[in-house]
Amino acid sequence: MPLVVATGSAAALYVAFLCGLFFAQRSFIYPGTHIAVARTPPAVPGLVSLRIATPQASVDAVFLPALPAAEHQPLVIFAHGNGEVIDDWMSGLHGFRERGIGVLLVEYPGYGRSTGTPSESAIRAAMAAAYDRIAADPRVDRTLIVGFGQSLGGGAICLLARDRPLRALILQSTFTSLDTLTARYWAPSVLLRDHFDNLSVVRHFPGPILVIHGRTDPVIPWRQGQRLAAASSRSTFKLYDCGHVCWDPVRLPFWQDATPFLVAAGIELMVAPASQIANGHRYPVQSLRAGESRPNPY
Repeated sequence: MPLVVATGSAAALYVAFLCGLFFAQRSFIYPGTHIAVARTPPAVPGLVSLRIATPQASVDAVFLPALPAAEHQPLVIFAHGNGEVIDDWMSGLHGFRERGIGVLLVEYPGYGRSTGTPSESAIRAAMAAAYDRIAADPRVDRTLIVGFGQSLGGGAICLLARDRPLRALILQSTFTSLDTLTARYWAPSVLLRDHFDNLSVVRHFPGPILVIHGRTDPVIPWRQGQRLAAASSRSTFKLYDCGHVCWDPVRLPFWQDATPFLVAAGIELMVAPASQIANGHRYPVQSLRAGESRPNPY
């Protein structure tokens, strides 16, 4: 009898734990809603602030045109991790702009200056609406839009790839599906409200995919990235010596890997000869097209 009582008590506690986890799960998935930001975006040269309306929210977005500015430029749509906001990436993606590629940063509902509440469906709607807004801009070549996601942002980009055409995908520190991560909470995946099934998107995506993961990632094991890459015959997998936040293009070989990847995807890059780099400044004065090979000095 004591064993039966103990077992029943343990079962009741476990059920209570699962109930609490079910209702609190989005606070674990979307911790960045608590990050305080300024009322306006940081001052960045050329920044264009956008407001994107969806049925669920009014979403903040920032367009950073390529340098030098031009019409019909390629574009990277970037989605950040769950513990970040777009303000954290305003200058970090400058390397794309230097290479003649514009950048669109899309905030999640409930994050930063966006209204609403984050969820898979709300993020999906925000990404699609932001795409439609920027694809109509004459400065952007809508046939040359690349999706780039970091961690949860890889899930956001995969949602976008379900709904809109993308030239290529860059997935960094991204999981196959949130279902695979529920075991660490001793919970069945059926309780998940948001799944982000990235594996199925990668499996059916028709374009090239660059998957990057950190060898010592303590949040999402690197074999998740390996599984993502293995799901597509057009993928490239790169394992870097870093943890979960793998964005350090000075120390890590991101541009060494991304440059040929983007060129092969049909993105014309602006590159600078070593003689034009001085005092930490880079001058994009030459173009690099598919089939050409030129040393990348930075």
